[in-house]
Amino acid sequence: MIGVCLEISLPRDWYVNPQVLGEFYERFKDRPHEEIQRFSFNQGLALGRRVVRELGVRGEGGEALAAVLREVLRGEPTAKILLVERDKVLLRNSGFCPLMTAALSLGLPWTWLCKVLGWPFFHGIASAVNPRFDLKMVKRRAKGDPYCDHLFELGEGRLILP
Repeated sequence: MIGVCLEISLPRDWYVNPQVLGEFYERFKDRPHEEIQRFSFNQGLALGRRVVRELGVRGEGGEALAAVLREVLRGEPTAKILLVERDKVLLRNSGFCPLMTAALSLGLPWTWLCKVLGWPFFHGIASAVNPRFDLKMVKRRAKGDPYCDHLFELGEGRLILP
């Protein structure tokens, strides 16, 4: 996923304001998923690159990605890194999620929000560490699981959507 989509935007505080996600959905719900995913991926990539630079992260494997994810999620105590290996990281979130909050409070399509915003955003963050990281959602609350498990593994750099 590369490219720039300048027509799509979100304010910087979107993650604490479900209403912004409601407005985003109404404005872009009929756009091609790939276009929104590209936008979200690029947002995550930019954040990931900034964190890599600010922390001085070295390496391209699991330890480097875990360091970046810990920094990105430091304000969310229920997001935990459960596994770090040379080529793999498992991130579990069982608490706050802005997409879940918007879906439940505003009646927005939860899976749509995750598919076009959440998962590509996290894939972008991982790609800042190493563009070969795949992201696969092993568990997800939108389908009834008690938490979301994001599995990052070195591979082909794919976002593997359920």
